[in-house]
Amino acid sequence: MEQEGKKTKKLEAVSFGKFGEEVVTQEYIKKGYTILERNWKMGKTEIDIILQKESTIILVEVKSRDGKNEDALTSVTLDKRKRMIRAADSYIKNQKGIIDYRFDLATVTGTPDQYEIEIYEDAFVSADIF
Repeated sequence: MEQEGKKTKKLEAVSFGKFGEEVVTQEYIKKGYTILERNWKMGKTEIDIILQKESTIILVEVKSRDGKNEDALTSVTLDKRKRMIRAADSYIKNQKGIIDYRFDLATVTGTPDQYEIEIYEDAFVSADIF
């Protein structure tokens, strides 16, 4: 029985995570961004949302929690940021006319019925990591 409870909680977390990615995507669309990719993978690294506005690529990590979460800027580990930067470099090398890019962090807290979105633009830069 305990194993079933763990599976249910994990399924709920995955569902809320997907919900969070969707509402964050819609928030960016409202602000005039173009969606290029969702759940883009390079090896084991996944970038939740890749967008473009003018000649800037925006790479977004979404963190969804069903309660108050920890500080959003520290919720993405150094290792995760390094992997995201490597993946972003690979992605951007294949794009034409891209002048700039940035990493955003978006958090969604609450429930699907009542939630709050926070978007941290330029949450980290590659120069700070390497």
